[in-house]
Amino acid sequence: MHIITYNQFQFSLLEMISKVVVLIVCVYLFHFIKADLSNPLGLRAASNLRGIPFGTAVDVSRLRMNVDDGQYNAHIKNNYELVVPEGELKPRSIWKGENQYYWIDGDFLLGAPNETGWVQQSQMKIRGHNLVWANDKWIPDWLVKNESSITPDKAKQLLSDYIHAVVGRYRGKILCWDVVNEAISDSATKNPFNLRDSFWLRKLGPDFIKYAFQFAHEADPDVQLYYNEYGIEAAGLKANRTIELIKWLRSEGAIVHGIGLQWHINVSYTITPGDAHYQSAQQFIDNDLDLMVTELDVGMLTDGGNPINSEDLEVQGRIYRSMLDYILSFLPRAKAMLTWGFTDRYNFIPIHYDYTKGAGVPLDWLYQPKDAYWQMLDDMTHVTPDAVYRLSPQSQPNKCLGVSQNGSGDAVQLYSDNCEKDYQQWNITWQGDGTYRFSSLINKKRVLGAYNTTATVGGVDVVQWSNDVNQEWAFSSTGNNTYRIVPRTAWWRTMTVYGTDDQIGIVDSRTVPLHDWILTKVEKQ
Repeated sequence: MHIITYNQFQFSLLEMISKVVVLIVCVYLFHFIKADLSNPLGLRAASNLRGIPFGTAVDVSRLRMNVDDGQYNAHIKNNYELVVPEGELKPRSIWKGENQYYWIDGDFLLGAPNETGWVQQSQMKIRGHNLVWANDKWIPDWLVKNESSITPDKAKQLLSDYIHAVVGRYRGKILCWDVVNEAISDSATKNPFNLRDSFWLRKLGPDFIKYAFQFAHEADPDVQLYYNEYGIEAAGLKANRTIELIKWLRSEGAIVHGIGLQWHINVSYTITPGDAHYQSAQQFIDNDLDLMVTELDVGMLTDGGNPINSEDLEVQGRIYRSMLDYILSFLPRAKAMLTWGFTDRYNFIPIHYDYTKGAGVPLDWLYQPKDAYWQMLDDMTHVTPDAVYRLSPQSQPNKCLGVSQNGSGDAVQLYSDNCEKDYQQWNITWQGDGTYRFSSLINKKRVLGAYNTTATVGGVDVVQWSNDVNQEWAFSSTGNNTYRIVPRTAWWRTMTVYGTDDQIGIVDSRTVPLHDWILTKVEKQ
């Protein structure tokens, strides 16, 4: 039997206590870090700062029921500016018979004539999807059942009545319409442009597409009109046929503003600058078409809803980042990037693939951000490295922003000397959540803060660091080493110089030099 001496027991007890203390500290730090990242800036703010609106497909019934204690709605509003209803604006949902329409879901989103709906009340925008789906599976049943008795002239009249009714009802409330969806077949046909067989093609030939665009423009001359398709993301035969179709439509007098690229892909994909995906996008732009990524998801093999290979989540994150770089590279012709859903909790991929694939969107089943989310947030907001900087208004580059000379005051002001002193410089540190901390170099515990950010002119001061959202800032790069500096709590506004006394405040953002700041990196000894 081994006998433990008192000294050995004392040492073991101390060792155990020290391990427990270390464990408690680690748990505390982990909790602190996790808490620090549990409320990120949000993709909506980040994408606006980069100039490419983000969007997602939504289910109107879930919006109306405010499911999951409001989490569904809250995450949409925090991360997206654009929404597209998954099915509620499609013909099968609205068109119940000749001159018979179901408006309840559309009116919930957009409001009946002279009213507002959820979209406007949530300060969001909407893509209309879609007016014509060229596939008998998705054409209203009553049309297909009565096909034999419907003449071509009657079919044209029905199409006109429907499009004028829907587009006219929501005129001025919709950013763009997918006028025609998925009209080109994957397999070879003898039809013009390799169009897929459908009720509309049988009745009107390829003219049905021309008519659809013409009727939509008549119903709302200001709305943007898109053709939406899958399988054209890479240059090739189907992409070429799409371009040929649009050229013909325009030669017939139809107005087509843009192309919707769906991008339903998986983790085996790679997107690299200059590859076939970039070439395809450039082809569309060369033919004077705007671009939108309209239905992005990046699926993977799953078991019970969880990825079979956990490394696929990292691969997925890199793909989402490369997709964002792809769309950003085509600004200003690239107009938006939308995912088809945003949480694995409610996503079509598992059902479509008999629950063998899924996990294709940025948030998991519990609305927690996946690596894809963090990769995109980092790509859009992590725009300058941690360093000491001098901040100068672009309108007055010979001046710099600083604090009081002893570093203890609350006010900030502009200085016009050589700006080499500590109280005139800032240690700018990335927070990991889409924001930066601006610490005064003379007193690093005191940071740039914002208050009354939504007032006509919000306030800027220096306060003790307390990890408060009012002490967090984000950047919008305006080129040539100049940036818009925005408060986290009002990211649509900007820090600026105003008044005759060079006061510093927060105002609505406009494209003027007064709102831009020059960041000059300072090399400290």
